[in-house]
Amino acid sequence: MLGVSRDAARLAKAAKSLEVLGDFVAVRADLADASAPGLVANAVRERWGSLDIVMNNAAIMVNGGEHASFEDEPGHAFERSLEENLVAPYRLTMQLLPLLRQGNEPRIVNVGSGAGTLEGLRLPGIASYRLSKWALHGMTILFATHLAGEVAVNAFDPGWVKTDLGGPNAPGTAIEAAEGALAVLTLPFTVTGTFWKDGKEIAF
Repeated sequence: MLGVSRDAARLAKAAKSLEVLGDFVAVRADLADASAPGLVANAVRERWGSLDIVMNNAAIMVNGGEHASFEDEPGHAFERSLEENLVAPYRLTMQLLPLLRQGNEPRIVNVGSGAGTLEGLRLPGIASYRLSKWALHGMTILFATHLAGEVAVNAFDPGWVKTDLGGPNAPGTAIEAAEGALAVLTLPFTVTGTFWKDGKEIAF
């Protein structure tokens, strides 16, 4: 297992808690940095030589949901949202594809959001976040089409979860989100190009 974070303290805490599961490699990197995918790929190559699963989970929501539209958001919200929520997982996925092709029934899971569904796009607020997740969903479908038979590619909506991004008032817990993620990670290899929440397929 390999984990990536730009926060050294949190990465060390995760490594400590996951050591009971066996081998864990920690890579400190900011996935918004163009050099980060190479660091991750090198770590995988040196330790295992192949890869079975990539879960693109890192994301940001700039200044929460108080801004009604694009014009109300801070000037950097649009660019940062796309860079970290779309471009970063694209770069990482592209860098790791050769290692995935060496894996056993390899899978990519992109952590999407109900905010970025076609229905969600019609709601006010968090415009840049919504757009970035909608684009990530589109990238999921494209990769699933291009990699059919080689790599299964699906999206997962963890729901509104109590995290730094979701905030303390979110109804969902990290454990519930992890259970939902596990359900997607263990889907039959033939399932690809789909979107899941709480163990059920949902519409993009």
